[in-house]
Amino acid sequence: MKENWYDVQSKASKDIVDVYIFDEIGTFGVNAQNFIDEIKGFKNSPLNLHINCVGGDVFEGMAIYNILKKRTAETTVYIEGIAASMGSVIALAADKVVMAENSLFMIHNAWGGAMGEAKELKKTANLLEKISNEIADIYIKKTNLPYDRVKEMMDEETWLNADEAFELGFIDSISDAIKVAAKYDVSKFKNITDKEIKSKLNINLKSKKMTDELKNWFNGKIEDIIARVKSDDSVETTGVEVTIADEAEILNKFSELESNSAELNGSITELEGEKETLTEEVERLTALLSKANAKGTEISTDGDPAVVENKVEDKDATFWNGMLAKISR
Repeated sequence: MKENWYDVQSKASKDIVDVYIFDEIGTFGVNAQNFIDEIKGFKNSPLNLHINCVGGDVFEGMAIYNILKKRTAETTVYIEGIAASMGSVIALAADKVVMAENSLFMIHNAWGGAMGEAKELKKTANLLEKISNEIADIYIKKTNLPYDRVKEMMDEETWLNADEAFELGFIDSISDAIKVAAKYDVSKFKNITDKEIKSKLNINLKSKKMTDELKNWFNGKIEDIIARVKSDDSVETTGVEVTIADEAEILNKFSELESNSAELNGSITELEGEKETLTEEVERLTALLSKANAKGTEISTDGDPAVVENKVEDKDATFWNGMLAKISR
């Protein structure tokens, strides 16, 4: 059972501190102050903050953001799965934000619940609005996007993949896809489900480079098969292992394979026709050869064979055998 939502690891040999926020902020009875107290001891060391977080307590998250923002040593954030809600806010406290290709970034308004009379509910609503405006300012400072655009994205609860986050300016660079094993509870969000989360993370797990390699592999195999069929060579089946987590991507590639297979089917049909013609020719020549080898017969294609006194010389049989062997190759 987990006892914490973060982990701090110091590697003295490299003088770099790795911090991992891998769950909801503020859970397991551990508050932001514990986190802050731990990283304060490394204020002069470069810090790598690894985030895989669906958010958490907004006040705890803002406290973490502020302490990270005040650091004088370099801070680099690595988004390795999900940076949602307060997870996305904390990510932007870094000097540089790197997002794995198969990760997700989500922004929305601060939300919470309250009980009591109208005055109390109105007070909570005003507080949430104020916090949402502060969060919007953080996003705007990072992206330079217009206020209205950012607020609209927050109102809609916007989920971004790595390319989209980079294009809008939320992150500084995209790293290779990584394996994300964590499970998420996204039931509190309105625009995504657990199933969609897994699908989106797995879709992007297939990197662009691997996608190109897979496409080239299919195209190469198609060209090889067509070439072999057209040359009447036997197709040698080779074992090829393709590892891919992206179901949609592999289905697309199979669609490409099917479209190209039309040409292959045409070639096979043409080959079958040629094979049938050759078979008939072989049968015809075989019959002629049988007549040639028959004792006391003369080769004739018109009418019944006539009996003659002399045998066909052995050299004629050798000739027809040679011809048949060439055609049968």
